[in-house]
Amino acid sequence: MSPWEFVTDVGVPLFFVVGAAVTAVGAFTDPPQDFSWPRGWEWAWVGVWVMASGEAAFGTDRPWFERAWKGAVALLVAVAFVVAVWRRWRWRTRARGTDAGAAG
Repeated sequence: MSPWEFVTDVGVPLFFVVGAAVTAVGAFTDPPQDFSWPRGWEWAWVGVWVMASGEAAFGTDRPWFERAWKGAVALLVAVAFVVAVWRRWRWRTRARGTDAGAAG
């Protein structure tokens, strides 16, 4: 296996899966008030998710390993987004409840 094949066959999938896993862990551990909608380059994650989920679901001419890692990336990015939005929504709801209770 040449170095270039190793990078494309192992390095790129590993980079994306680890990046998506770090994003998912961050969604669980970061304070909910720090969540913000994507701005600028952060929209690239939307592109990664669309590309990965589409090729994982409909990439019939792709090898099974490629479809598997792209499916894992799509799942991790989707979980990270849902968890971050859910935690932010709960945090804002509690903050509003506390403010309303203090005012009343």
